[in-house]
Amino acid sequence: MKKQFALVLGACFMLSASQVLAQAPKPTGAPPSADTTKKAPPKPSVAEKVKTSKKHAGLFTVYQDTVTGSVQMYVRKDQLNKEFIYQSFSLSGPTSLFLHQSMHRANLVFKIRKSFDKIEFAMVNTNFYYDPKNAVSKSANVDVADAVFYTDKFSIEDSTGYLISVDQLFMSDKLDPVKPIFPPTIPSYLFFNLGGYNPTKSKVSGLRSYPNNTDVIVDLAYDNPVPFNQGGKDITDARYVRIKLQHSFIEMPNNDYRPRRDDPRIGYFSQEVDDLTANTYTPFKDVINRWHLKKKDPGAALSEPVEPIVYWVENTTPAEYRQAVVDAGLKWNEAFEKAGFKNAVQMKIMPDDATWDPADIRYNVIRWVSSPNPPYGAIGP
Repeated sequence: MKKQFALVLGACFMLSASQVLAQAPKPTGAPPSADTTKKAPPKPSVAEKVKTSKKHAGLFTVYQDTVTGSVQMYVRKDQLNKEFIYQSFSLSGPTSLFLHQSMHRANLVFKIRKSFDKIEFAMVNTNFYYDPKNAVSKSANVDVADAVFYTDKFSIEDSTGYLISVDQLFMSDKLDPVKPIFPPTIPSYLFFNLGGYNPTKSKVSGLRSYPNNTDVIVDLAYDNPVPFNQGGKDITDARYVRIKLQHSFIEMPNNDYRPRRDDPRIGYFSQEVDDLTANTYTPFKDVINRWHLKKKDPGAALSEPVEPIVYWVENTTPAEYRQAVVDAGLKWNEAFEKAGFKNAVQMKIMPDDATWDPADIRYNVIRWVSSPNPPYGAIGP
């Protein structure tokens, strides 16, 4: 009994002591308890992310690292979900694979979209037309496959746009499949094979950016350890081949251009378009490729255009042939006069000290190519 009483007394003493300690006021001036919460480091700005890069401002602002050569692109928020044009040109490569200078290659319409923390590039299908007055148009693009050819997680987002890496966009086959695909039934020794793509030896060799277009020039390297076909004299070593290609992003023109329907009785270059709201066996709405010419004097039977078609004769053209090329180009004015345009075509000679590049898409250039194995005499768009 005494033992139990002692235990109860001890417990009461400890309880009262703890209450006294709990009620005791804290000493004044004591330092506050330390905040152990880890704060996230501040996100770098675009300027900090590209501080070792050279800036090329234009339609798209691109940055190339001066140490590694890698390229980043800044996509403005007001450029999202807008249509742009893509065009590629080969600038140098095996002629047997049609990779020679100024060969027009891929062209398409694309949009840039934001998807969560990524920026994606998607092709626009231009093969179909839907009459907006037809109820069927509400099902437009149903069963038309979406084609996203590139996506990248943006490294920086600020108030006006996003910064993304584009090395894998331009130094790859995502935009323009360079290596041709031959039927497996054809023996490999009958054609020249580039081999496998080597990203280590590939690089972005040039950047140009202007208000209406951004050009990216790449050198793509291919290795073929055991080539069965050695190629022609233009192939230095069939095991190692590097080609030069230009990618061009172009702003979609915003003007009063009106497409014109194709007439099968006339030999136009045209674009095929199917009207999926038409109730006919021939739902064709093909349009022709044409220049955007407008008369200065709409009421005149013959008028000069507001903006003429200007072609430059490249300064690589032998001097003794330049005037002949100019005269041949001006002969096209006879055809345009029948359409009501005077001096629609103008021909100019590129100065020998010109600082602009003939591959710049802002210029129409007739180029004189000295190729080891030219596959044709002349070609045009």
